[in-house]
Amino acid sequence: MLITDLDVWKASMDLAKNLFELSVTFPETGGDGLGQMMRETVTMIPSNIAAAASRKYGKESLVYLQKAKGFIYEIETHLYLAERLGYMTEETLNRNLEQVDTARKLLFGFIKYYNRSEQQQ
Repeated sequence: MLITDLDVWKASMDLAKNLFELSVTFPETGGDGLGQMMRETVTMIPSNIAAAASRKYGKESLVYLQKAKGFIYEIETHLYLAERLGYMTEETLNRNLEQVDTARKLLFGFIKYYNRSEQQQ
């Protein structure tokens, strides 16, 4: 199976694309503003899912999936902060949080799959 066939990877790539496009509209203070932090964080979600999938099974895969899980929560926090700073409307926040939630649910399912596979070995 190719990584591009995985729903969890597709959802995280869609999330990355949308948040990348949104974050470039944020005001930046040098190269380290919230938009830049969001872009760096959101790209790590599908990257870590891909890294986990490339390792088939095992504890090493779970480490990468847990990293992706952490980045999901970081992105959620970035979105709330962006809305509080006035970089987006509440409607935009809620739409993006729905997409985060979809990616998170798929990721949690993928983690469960890897946990079951690890226990069967």
